[in-house]
Amino acid sequence: MKRIIRVFPERTSYTPDDDYVFIGMPPFIIPEHDEIHISCAFSWDKQYAAELAFQWEGRTNKPVKLGGPAFGGPVEGFTQGLYLKSNIIFTTRGCNNNCPWCIVPSLEGRIRELPICQGSIIQDNNFLQASKVHKDKVFEMLRSQKQICFKGGLQADLLDDHFINGITSLRIQELWLACDTDNSLPKFKKACRKLAKAGFNRNKIYCYALSYGKNMDADEARCRQIWEAGAMPFMQLFRDFTDEKTEYSKEWNAFQRSWSRPAAINAHMTRGTDFRNYGT
Repeated sequence: MKRIIRVFPERTSYTPDDDYVFIGMPPFIIPEHDEIHISCAFSWDKQYAAELAFQWEGRTNKPVKLGGPAFGGPVEGFTQGLYLKSNIIFTTRGCNNNCPWCIVPSLEGRIRELPICQGSIIQDNNFLQASKVHKDKVFEMLRSQKQICFKGGLQADLLDDHFINGITSLRIQELWLACDTDNSLPKFKKACRKLAKAGFNRNKIYCYALSYGKNMDADEARCRQIWEAGAMPFMQLFRDFTDEKTEYSKEWNAFQRSWSRPAAINAHMTRGTDFRNYGT
């Protein structure tokens, strides 16, 4: 088995933490290895990632490879623990949708099922497009797991009785849906009603809510409806797929943070706390 050093421009909550993982520039001593992979997830880090590749090449006579989602290379499969913590897994790759704000179809292609490994956080981009046979295999694997999360974003209109029956006996911690436009609200609300009937509430149901940073009133109205439907909204500001990081004003960043913190959201919805006060 190859000894691969993985280098990341920055650490996130998903970054693996074994002895062959490094953040940024090479340290004084590096372990024996066969390859070095510079992995870049965000397009605005590409220039820094290229500089990292140059610096690491000066410290080894082994191959140094530069890649990752930011470089647009096709994503074929999944190796557990290589670029993500070992409890975070993909059981499928790809998506059959073509949402204009999403880069997944161009990176991963159409949905395809992968061999299933052990893990508690399912990061599939569209798990519900998988076959029932595949989903049943995943449910069976998850019976031995705790703190189970479906984090990739469950497509609301595909959330059917088969999926709900499959998860009701599992130790679910979080279910993540998405409601990125006002047109998505009716199907999203229907999905929330199904989950509520099965015993899930906003302590377990979360929802990605995309914002383009243009209309606070409209974005807040959608987030309020998400909360009222029984889910916890999590606003995300759109990031363009360019080498320059999309920047937003102080007001928009504060607004987004307010709609991504459950305690603040609950206070806002139950006690009328004002999210438009940007004094902090």
